[in-house]
Order: sequence, then structure tokens, then C-alpha cells
Amino acid sequence: MSDTKEYIKGDKHVHQAGSIMIKFAQYNVPEQKGDWKQQEEKEVEELEKEFADFEEVVDEKAEDNNEPKVKVKPDLPPADVFVNRVKAILMKASEKNGQTIKTNTRAWQGEYVFFVDGKRITKMLDDLRRNHEAKINEFLSMTSKYDGVMIVAPFIGRLLQIEELRARDLQWTDMEFAFTPYYNNAASAVKRMSDKLDSVEANMLFSLLQGLLKKYPKTEST
Repeated sequence: MSDTKEYIKGDKHVHQAGSIMIKFAQYNVPEQKGDWKQQEEKEVEELEKEFADFEEVVDEKAEDNNEPKVKVKPDLPPADVFVNRVKAILMKASEKNGQTIKTNTRAWQGEYVFFVDGKRITKMLDDLRRNHEAKINEFLSMTSKYDGVMIVAPFIGRLLQIEELRARDLQWTDMEFAFTPYYNNAASAVKRMSDKLDSVEANMLFSLLQGLLKKYPKTEST
């Protein structure tokens, strides 16, 4: 066996996947067969303590230097994309609750107090999403854009045909502001609210929503 005890101090730097550079500084400490001098023992002990600090040290900042780390938001399930958009529009609409709206259309002239029960509808939709995701997905199978105006607007239109969820005299045109943050052509979205939505899958969803009306009572304000 050699009479020399060797200690190797090294820093490990990871530059990129599959490439490692290691730098060594080598110290040789003669090992006496007899008693070491006190100073030699102290030097060896200090070296060992210092070397321990360098074990398995990886410079994480140096990893993948050429590849900026970007956190990618995972895609939401279709049911979440759809339900979240419907809720957002209806909660936006409810911001106008309590305002007196004057209207002068061919169908009706007069004024009414705006009301869309956004909080109640949100609770109902959350319940629907939690317990009937498969039914929502069946309904969404007719489209590839789950928050698209062609599926969202008709759904909201039919939902607000339920009298308990909106002001009796609510005019679709007065809903335009609620679509504005989400679609480039809010006026077109309002027209889409009148599109027929009468598929077997849609009827199933609205049957379930009708059943939730008793579970979630009407709110006076949102």
C-alpha cells in the first residue's frame, strides 16, 4: 500500500445534457507510519471537512443553458374549458344587476331591472361539471373548440330561457357587453344566443340543470 494519503477536491459543473466538466485540485498528504504531528492532523481534518462540502454539488443554473425553461400550462379538460367560459360570461353579465335598462325594439318598448343570476348558475354548473363530466363531453363532441361562440352562446341563450335565472324582460342585446371580453364580434355572439340547441345531448344537460334549480335557491343579487 502506498505511504501517501490522497485527497481530491473537485467542482462539478453541468453545462448541458450529456456534457459534464470536472475540475480537480489534488492535495497529497504524507501519511506517517508512526504518530502524525499535531499540525499535520489538523490540516488533514480541515481538508476532509472542506472536501465534504463539495460532494454531489450540481449547479442547477448551468443546466440546459441553451434551452430556456418555460412553464407550459397544461391543457384543461374540455368540460372545464366550456364550463369556465360560460361561467365567466354570466358572472360578467351579473355585474349589471340592479340597473334599470330602457329598451326600444320592435318586439318590446319599455324598461326593466337587469338581472342575471350569475352566482346561482355558477353553482349549478360546478355541480354539473363535478358529477356529470361525461354528459358534458357528449354534448361537446359536436365541436372541436370548447369555448367557441357557436357552442357557448346558444347554450347561454337556452340557459337564460329558464325564467328563474334572469329578469323576465331580459333582452339578448343587453347581454352584448358580457361577451365583449371573450369574442371579437360580441354582436354576433348575441345573435348566436337564439340558435336552436335541441340535440339529445343538450336536452340531457338541461334536464340535469333543471333538477339543480331546487338544490341552489335564487340569489337576490350577484
